[in-house]
This record gives sequence, structure tokens and C-alpha cells, in this order.
Amino acid sequence: MTQDDVGTRAAGAGAAALSPTTSTVIAGDIGGTSSRVLLARPDGTILAEHTGPGANLRSSGLAALDGLARTIGELLERAAADPAAVRAVALGLSGAGPARVRDIRDAIAERLLPLGITTTNLLVTDDLLTAFLSGGVGDTGLLVLAGTGAVAVRVEDRRPVRRRDGMGWLLGDIGSAVWLGRRTLEVVAADLDDRGPRTSLTEQVGADLGLDLRDGTQPPSPTGDLRQDLIRALDDAVPAGSPSALGRFAPLPARVPDDPVAAGILDAAARTVEDTLAALDLDGTLPVVLAGSVLTSDGPLRERALALIAGQGRRVGTARDGLPGALLLARDLAAGQSA
Repeated sequence: MTQDDVGTRAAGAGAAALSPTTSTVIAGDIGGTSSRVLLARPDGTILAEHTGPGANLRSSGLAALDGLARTIGELLERAAADPAAVRAVALGLSGAGPARVRDIRDAIAERLLPLGITTTNLLVTDDLLTAFLSGGVGDTGLLVLAGTGAVAVRVEDRRPVRRRDGMGWLLGDIGSAVWLGRRTLEVVAADLDDRGPRTSLTEQVGADLGLDLRDGTQPPSPTGDLRQDLIRALDDAVPAGSPSALGRFAPLPARVPDDPVAAGILDAAARTVEDTLAALDLDGTLPVVLAGSVLTSDGPLRERALALIAGQGRRVGTARDGLPGALLLARDLAAGQSA
């Protein structure tokens, strides 16, 4: 079964009518801030979809899975579906890496059983795998993801075998939205402090924050010191403990690509994609799936990544979420295929 025939939507709005004996599967793309789940027939026909809160295992531990169970319960209720008719469940879950996946699977199974769902065919996997499978390039290849964070994975026969970056915003995540935002603020600070070259990113950041960071006149500087104006504004815009808020400034370099400093930031991010492909696939033959907002949204970084991959003669796919990949796994489970 290929990703190309993963799923089609049932005719009509909302959930399709189900008979009590209709076999179904559940697929889920479970992130830290939101969860998307769907109910489908084993042939891939989508019957209902539902969105709920995320499951942030890092901040809330396994208790975060309580909300996931509620979301799945609401999906079944919305579709008027018989839980006993669910033949397989496949969930791509952020944080479900090899070190924790068994405990996470057991915890999810405990929460699904009271809903009446048999958990014999329950697959819980890292959302990186479901993102890769959503790209439609087959079971082997490379996933290059740059969203809030950044990570790349080499997948062989649906199994991640090598990983690059994903080290977090302090240690890595090069090319991610957080990294782009952080680099943007660093060069603006250097401009204001005469430690670096003048850049139009200073005006861009000022406009975003409602400040005149060049002259301090329109509007007037709140403190009389442009550097302190920036610090004060960022205290509100990027609260302590919320590095993801740095992603707010990620789009700014692409707005002024002719600015040498902005171009330097974009060049560094593009080189990271090139270096990653070379590091994970020396032969340069494996297909590539691009994922994450930085590489799936139109703009210079996506354009450069696509041009690089095409120049190497590789196939390329785009995964805007992991739900198609999770559905593919659920369908294969229901069909008795190994995941």
C-alpha cells in the first residue's frame, strides 16, 4: 500500500452514516499543542475528523494522554461509531521515541480500553515517522523537518535509523523558526550596539514590535536608549521559558532577501539542508520529504531546498502534517501487515 492511496473523503459533509458492523480504523497526529484524529474505513475512506488539545509529555507527563483519550472518544461520538468495530489505531506522537514508546503505548492502551476500543492493533510511534510517510515517497528516504524545531531522519523500511539535530533551541535546531528568529534578533542587537553591520532587519523588527529602532522618533523611544527599547519589548514578546515565541521573527529575513545580513541568515539555513542531505545519504540517491512550517510554506528557504533536491536528481515530497502517514499505518495494521 502506498501513500498515494492512503485515504479519500466520504461524500457529504461531516461523518458518513455507519452501520453497526462497519469496520473502522483510527489515525492520529498528536502534537504538543493540538491533536488531530480521524476515523476511516480500512479502504481509506475518511468518515470523520476531530481536533483536540495536544499531549505535551515533556510538561505534563503521561497525564497529558487523558486529553487524547477524550479527543478520540469525541471522535467516535461525532461519527456515531461503534468502538468495538475499530480494527486498528495508529498514532504519531511527539516525544514517542524509542526510549519511552513502550510506556506511552501502555498508557494510551489503558485509556482506550474504557472507551471500548480493543488495543491489540495499537501502534504508537514517533511523529517523525508519520511525517515521513505522509510525504508519499515510499518506505525509505530522508525526512528534513524545520518548524518550531529542526531535525532530520533517515528512514529505512519505515524504521528511523539515523537522526541529525533535533537538539533543542539551546544546542541546535539549526534552520528552525526559533533559530531564524533568534539569529534575526542577534543581528539587530549587534546593529544597535555597533558590534555588527547595519541591517534593514532592524527596521523590520522595530515595525513588528511597534518601535522605531533606527532613530527613536516615530514613535518616540520609550527609554531614550534604542537597545533598552528592544530589551524591554522582548521581555513582553518572548516571555522567559517560552523560546518558541522567537519564531515570531522567523519570517523577517525572507522579507528583505537583498539585505546582506538577512541573506546571510537564509544562506546558513539553506546550507544546513545541503549538509544534512550529504550527512545522511552519502550516495545522494534517497528521496526526501520536507516537513515543518519553514520548509512547507512558500518562500526562499523552501524554494532553495526544492532546487537543491531537484539538482541532485532526488524525488521530493511534502508533508504538511502527519495524519496521512498515521492513516497509512492504521490501514496496514487492519490489513494484518507489519508496520
